[in-house]
This record gives sequence, C-alpha cells and structure tokens, in this order.
Amino acid sequence: MTRDHSLLEDYKDAKPGMSDEEQRKFPHKNVITRALGMRETVQVDIHMQEISDGDMFLFCSDGLSGMVDDASILAVVTAAPSLERAVSDLVDAANQAGGTDNVTVLALQCLSGP
Repeated sequence: MTRDHSLLEDYKDAKPGMSDEEQRKFPHKNVITRALGMRETVQVDIHMQEISDGDMFLFCSDGLSGMVDDASILAVVTAAPSLERAVSDLVDAANQAGGTDNVTVLALQCLSGP
C-alpha cells in the first residue's frame, strides 16, 4: 500500500523495469527523501482503504521488507497462531536473513464485534 520515500524508489519511478539485481546494487538505496524531522513540514501519504472483518494489515520497516521477500512474509503471518507470534517470527526471519538494519513490525487484524 505504500512505498519508501527514498532515492531508490524515485529512481525506480524514473526508470521502470529496474531489475532486482540493479535495485540491490543501487548505491544510494537507503537515502531517504521524506521523513519526520527533516523539514518543518512533511508531506504525508494518506490512503483510503475499505476493510472487511478479518482483514490483516502489516506495517514494517525496511529492516524486514529489505531482508525477507513478500511471499515469505505472507507465509510467516499465515502460519502463525497469533499476531504476537507473527510479529516475533518476522523479526526472527529478518535477523536470520542477515539482520543488517533495525526491524520494526506492527500487525493489525480488523474484527467486528466483541
């Protein structure tokens, strides 16, 4: 639903079809272009999303998404018996994959009723 505000993402927008290898070798992939505290104001991305009972959302830093591919993240979340376990297992997966960055993970499940 979102994308990093980084030089790499800006470059990918300018050069569609960039390979995974090119992305891994991009020299300034971790240079951020938008963040709280960089300037007096920051443009915030806002998205409206219809939600249904049972929908799950995963918010994470690139410490997870940069180390573990999307399919593996989905596999960990769907196999976990609880959200707490999913978050813990995802942090473990990022660390096992090399853990080269800090890892932040938040999982949210939308449920109706008590």
